[in-house]
Amino acid sequence: MRLIRHCARFLIFLSAISFIDFSLSSKSKKSSTWTSSRDFLEKEGQQWSKVSCKNTKKDHIMNLRAKKSNDQLMSCLLKALKESNDAFLWNVLGESYQKLRGNIKAANICFKEASKQGGKLSKFIQKWHFIGPFVIGKGEVDGDPVEEWGGVKNISQYRWDKKFFLYSELVPGGEIRWMEISQKTATEPVAVAPPVNWNDLVMSLQSMGITEWQGWVLGDFFVNEDDVTVLVQCLGVHTLYIDDSVLTGDVYRRDQFWSSIKLSRGIHTLHLHLRTKGSIAFTYTIKLLETKQTFLVLSPSFSPDLVDGKLFSTFISIPINNLHSSNWLRVTKVSTVKESSYSLQFSVKLTAEDKAFAIAPGQVRPIKVVLEYKNGKQQRVDDDTCSDVKLLLKVSTNKGPDQKITINLRCRKVSQSFLFTFLDHDASVQHGAAIVPLTSCPSGVCPSLLTLHGTTVPPQNQADSYKRMENGKWVFGVDHLWLVAPTRHGAHNWEGPGELTAMMALRSLAKLTKEAPWIGPQADENQVVFAGHSMGGHGAWQLGTHYPDNALALVSAAGWIKKEDYGDSNLFFRHDISTSHTSPSVKSILEACTAENDADKHVSNLHGVPVMIRIGAADRTVHPYFTRRMFRLLREQRTNVTYSEIVDKEHWWWDTYKTNDGGVVNDPIIRKFAVDHAKSAAVVSPLASHCKKDKECSPADTTEKYKSSSDQRTDRNTAGNGKFQLTVYNPVANTGLRGVRIMQQIIPFHKSSIDIFFSWNSVVMSTANVARICLKEPSISPVLWHQRSVEVDGTVVSGLKYQAGQECIISLCKSDVHSWEPCQDAVLESKLMRGPVNMGPARRVAEGPFLIVTGTSFVEKHITTTLRQFAVYIANLFFLTSDAWAPVVSDADLNDEIADQYNLILVGSPLENSWVKQFHERVPLKYESNTLSLGRCTFSSPQTGAVFLAPHAGFRLALIISGNSIDGIRDAVSLAKPTIPPMTRSPFSNMVPDYVITGPMFPARGPGGYLCSGFWNNRWRYGREISSCVC
Repeated sequence: MRLIRHCARFLIFLSAISFIDFSLSSKSKKSSTWTSSRDFLEKEGQQWSKVSCKNTKKDHIMNLRAKKSNDQLMSCLLKALKESNDAFLWNVLGESYQKLRGNIKAANICFKEASKQGGKLSKFIQKWHFIGPFVIGKGEVDGDPVEEWGGVKNISQYRWDKKFFLYSELVPGGEIRWMEISQKTATEPVAVAPPVNWNDLVMSLQSMGITEWQGWVLGDFFVNEDDVTVLVQCLGVHTLYIDDSVLTGDVYRRDQFWSSIKLSRGIHTLHLHLRTKGSIAFTYTIKLLETKQTFLVLSPSFSPDLVDGKLFSTFISIPINNLHSSNWLRVTKVSTVKESSYSLQFSVKLTAEDKAFAIAPGQVRPIKVVLEYKNGKQQRVDDDTCSDVKLLLKVSTNKGPDQKITINLRCRKVSQSFLFTFLDHDASVQHGAAIVPLTSCPSGVCPSLLTLHGTTVPPQNQADSYKRMENGKWVFGVDHLWLVAPTRHGAHNWEGPGELTAMMALRSLAKLTKEAPWIGPQADENQVVFAGHSMGGHGAWQLGTHYPDNALALVSAAGWIKKEDYGDSNLFFRHDISTSHTSPSVKSILEACTAENDADKHVSNLHGVPVMIRIGAADRTVHPYFTRRMFRLLREQRTNVTYSEIVDKEHWWWDTYKTNDGGVVNDPIIRKFAVDHAKSAAVVSPLASHCKKDKECSPADTTEKYKSSSDQRTDRNTAGNGKFQLTVYNPVANTGLRGVRIMQQIIPFHKSSIDIFFSWNSVVMSTANVARICLKEPSISPVLWHQRSVEVDGTVVSGLKYQAGQECIISLCKSDVHSWEPCQDAVLESKLMRGPVNMGPARRVAEGPFLIVTGTSFVEKHITTTLRQFAVYIANLFFLTSDAWAPVVSDADLNDEIADQYNLILVGSPLENSWVKQFHERVPLKYESNTLSLGRCTFSSPQTGAVFLAPHAGFRLALIISGNSIDGIRDAVSLAKPTIPPMTRSPFSNMVPDYVITGPMFPARGPGGYLCSGFWNNRWRYGREISSCVC
């Protein structure tokens, strides 16, 4: 026993000795390391001992670095590091040896020490520098006052100079200086609140728009290893720059998307061009890419519902984030791993398009997955069973291990609202909500009530707002009408892409109900009650004026007229930097880009459509002024309109006359209005089915074709004594009135009109600025063109032939100033001619499936990398602002067969992008020897950029982003930038015409720096009357 105790004591003694030895050894190693770095500093310090250093503070050192005072910088760095073993300063010293002295061995020692002290990458930026605020306009493009002083890169060197100042009209005295903002932790938001008396400005200028401002905030961080991929996430801004590279932020703060960039060791600067109202607090994260995870599979923001346990719609959109900075990622397969339901067996498949196109480095792109029943057979489902299904999917790629994601499919009863997905006009997957009609329709086909939501309202909430309480139970939906509530992420205002999404949702629902008869009556896409609230109320005006021949009725609740006049949302050249420099000719071109969205300009198109306008008398979100204006305009043309200002009601309410009676969108008055017009709908079969095999129709073929389903139906052709006026500013945006559609204008983007007069057996038309007319049978109250004579501008048109299978059963062309005759060409749009399918402005390129093509032809690798970054930046903006599907491809990988199936956005000049030269040759904007020219105008400055439309593959479009240099191309790319919420529209979707040429002053003056802008004419030629320059 005693021996055991002695042994135990001996072992304890040995352990103690070992611990002491280990501790001394550890301390010795640390001391050795520090001694090594100390020796290095002492040795190097001797070489710089004769160079004076007045201050060793970090700000002074960074000031020396910015001013390139290299000798003093080295001296101060060596002295500072003797006092403080700071990782940031070690990195600056390493960078100095590497860049200034060419001493790689010394640089390696410094970066190694910096890595030991602070890691491979800065954890966060401790000190930011801000300069601002400067005024800015409400549109996407405006000038940056900093550019007048060499740009942010130039003035950033004065961040530490207390005497440096710039000029701004927002502050007393008109002078602003750099401000410092400290950040204490990595998760702390960076708050920027300029010391401005905003109330004084708002009250004095009578404008809330003055509270929007711009400025720059900069922060430095270190990287201690070469050629590493750094991931960046910045919430609250749409664009960020690291050194000279442009990356995408996350202005909607969805907190899941990352941008990637390859960086060398040294100090790098994060630049944020802030744009906000009042104040802003942004957050950012920087981290190194983990080698094991080179991509992220992100959760879908929506998925389709099962209806009564059955598949109704099948598309799922799954965002994939390629984290690598140089490798392309190809998704090869998506498969089902596991599901929670044993009664329902599903499989999934990746679409062929998503297999075909790789995801570019740093890109976030959704992949489209299709749900199917296993073995292609629907399992029998108990009607009383409605259970949610959880699917575990596996995503396989050509890079890295497979990743898994869980998809939840809700099950909704057929009596409830449900979500459905569909393939949209741009090949993206979008979604909407629907409710089956409460009572069916005798024909088995029910008209649709297309209801458009306001800002931030989800589609299911919009659909479920059509509810009322009856006998103590909630009733959802409307009698005799399919309820359709579409949506699309972003600030589209139901214009442009939003309008197309709404109509595609309607068409998709009609198709889905036809393919799934078990759900109930089929939805009619051609006979529609257009409705909406707030932004959706504007959408109702938009769709009603653009599709009047499909409108059974229109209900606009609290709808504004156009965004430029609604509050301070989109003021037109009010406080812009560019206002001081922009000519009226440029302004007129830019305003013409959006004229098609002005509801009041198109009010004549609603004649004959029953209209109900509803608003709360106490509404101060959308003042009754706007609805009263539309009421006046409609009554002045004697349109059938019902107007109500509900006393004591504000912007939204649930109870109009009694509790839970349906409220602002669905009270008894609105329900009766919608249902009465739904009951009077006519079911009209297509003309083509009554035509002979030679594709021409005779009167005998169509004598008994049109039958009314109700005696209550009114013949719209006789409304207002048969007098109508069709008003159009862009033929793309209007499908016609009373079967008359303007297909081509004499002068594009100017006002065009047709006065139409119906008598019992004739139609007489008088045109203004119209070159081509399409005559077709409207879905509601057919015209029966074969039974009428047609006179246009005094010419009785003879020899009419009915074209079966065409949208236009009759096409009329103006042959000279006074004469009209049947058109000779069956196809309007081509590489030589423009029509509704290939008209501008620039945003039209994204109104069909499109590819972004980046140039790889230049010999210098950094130029190719920069162009790819531009392409990815644009693609990510499309996704982040509108959930768009925007594949990026290189010019070398694109062939004619693939290209002809898509619209194209091409990045690079003919020097860098092999596809661009042919498109310069198809329009008057030429490129030769690093110089752009338009007619007699030559633009030779290296900093010249161009964005322009050109014909592609017959009826398709290409948008080219070109320039005389990479700086000119960079300026052109900036036209894709969005503004701040709630107006963060998708790229090029607002005021970018057919072509814009930017010059050296564009960065500083915005549109005031446009060298030329305008629209091509009907033959893709230059026209002085539609251009801001005389060439």
